[in-house]
Amino acid sequence: MSKSFLPSMVVLILSLTWTWSAEAEISVTHPRHYATPPKRVTTKPAAVPHGKVRLPPIKPGVLLRSDDTLGTGNWNLDQVLSEYCREGKFVQKRDRRYTAVLNGRTYGAATSSRATLYDPRGVAAPDTVYVFRSQGTSRCRVYHRGQLQPPAG
Repeated sequence: MSKSFLPSMVVLILSLTWTWSAEAEISVTHPRHYATPPKRVTTKPAAVPHGKVRLPPIKPGVLLRSDDTLGTGNWNLDQVLSEYCREGKFVQKRDRRYTAVLNGRTYGAATSSRATLYDPRGVAAPDTVYVFRSQGTSRCRVYHRGQLQPPAG
């Protein structure tokens, strides 16, 4: 053997082992690593964008329809009930679950029923519809028809 033959043989063996190990590494890699998988066709509706929540629609129950407005007719602003509303002691159980439509405008409404009104002081008069404006704020106002009721508590 010549001196030049031995280094060339070592180079040949190293190159074969290097290419062989590279082929073995490639052959065991999952095919999905090399290409993006095909997009699936679905019949589902498009996803809701992130951060936006799609809530089920609320089908409000209309307690009262009238052509009057809160400023006209016999609707009275009750200052005592409005103060209770600001404190959270005279409010609808679920805001605008029940509504009153007055001259085409929709307001939250409740009756003296425990299903519609949170009234821990018991100041609600029976058979009276209460109309709420700006519930949950410091400007909450409560209107009702008829004579002003004296506060019970």
